[in-house]
Amino acid sequence: MNNKQSLVSLCAVFLLLVVFASISQSSNTSSSLVQSVSEEEPTLYEAWVEFLDKGVKSAEQRKKILVDLERNFDPRALARRKKRRTLPGLFDERDFPVVREYLKGVAVTGAELMVLSRWLNGVVVRATADELKKIVVLPYVKEVGDYHVRSHTGRYASRPENPADVHRGPLDEDKSFYGRSEVQIEQLELHRLHKAGFTGRNVVVAVIDTGFDLSHRAFNHPELPIKVIAQRDFMDNDKITSPERKDRPLQHTHGTYVLGNIAAYAPGEFVGSAYATSFILCKAEDDAEEYLLEERWFVAALEYAESCGADVITSSLGLYTGYSQDQLDGKTSVMAKGWNLAVGNGVIGIQGGGNFGHDDDPHIHHLFPPADAIGVIAVGAIDSDGIITRFSSDGPTVDGRLKPEVLACGAGGWTISISDQ
Repeated sequence: MNNKQSLVSLCAVFLLLVVFASISQSSNTSSSLVQSVSEEEPTLYEAWVEFLDKGVKSAEQRKKILVDLERNFDPRALARRKKRRTLPGLFDERDFPVVREYLKGVAVTGAELMVLSRWLNGVVVRATADELKKIVVLPYVKEVGDYHVRSHTGRYASRPENPADVHRGPLDEDKSFYGRSEVQIEQLELHRLHKAGFTGRNVVVAVIDTGFDLSHRAFNHPELPIKVIAQRDFMDNDKITSPERKDRPLQHTHGTYVLGNIAAYAPGEFVGSAYATSFILCKAEDDAEEYLLEERWFVAALEYAESCGADVITSSLGLYTGYSQDQLDGKTSVMAKGWNLAVGNGVIGIQGGGNFGHDDDPHIHHLFPPADAIGVIAVGAIDSDGIITRFSSDGPTVDGRLKPEVLACGAGGWTISISDQ
């Protein structure tokens, strides 16, 4: 397992609000499934199963699918696509449903179907080695890969009552409206936007992270409690993004810090950057380990958020290994491909740039994927004095695009505490 760092930062979003993007995470390169799966070990695996096609046999069938998609799509998401989609038409074959018969064929092997992705035309399964070997020879299966041994290492029966807090303790009362967030809010002049009425109201932001604890008082102020319109756990394929007994004790920490920077509303103590926003919450990161399968969860989360009507999607998840810097062309990594589809559908995409540091050579870059994705706003980090931090990754991308596009407070900033509720 790779060691991780988690650094919370604020980032600017164009138009109505500013939301959070942060920098952490990594992944190991996965080897060939068929060659690596042990026949002797009764291990349970999670793996990505990709199909050859969407099963469209005629122009009439294609037309019917397109009509059905427009009729049944979320109205808010459809309106956004009509207004801002840059891809041809309103829908394309990547939006078409995965062929039901293909899914049934995979399930017949005994494998459990987990996370489905229309965009990537496949499904994450939980299966034994024998079941995976049956799946890989199915005639409509393109590949089985990015497999991961399903381990409960690092999972606990219960969480400690008072987990260690990496921040600076309880929030003191302050005479200002923003409290402890005043410096980082004013650094981006968000107070001027707030006074003008741009607080995130009528905007839907999706946050993709490790999980979220909504019990903090800053999420439950009687005047303005947090509004969550949809949520999904892509690790366990359920609708629970809050801490569970099976989670690692601090699994939810990073996501809670991120959400606090946006959504907190405790006047005089701490106020977030877009405190009147509505939220879609996506849990798509295993805080215990890093592996390429997480890319599939990430894209499924992008797909889910887009289909639920998100205006903005913000993520601080990325890969420290698995791709070389020469591959950061905005279209190679699975996560970058997912971002490109989301942005092409009119979503405003915000992505942490990385913790690889920077230098004075404009020809050498230190990004991590998917900050290189085309159309995504990558975010670097500065301290409270406006000086770029030593860890903040620089660009450009390998194909010469400017990265990061914006900088915001990523060191010496504040967010809510997970121990001081």
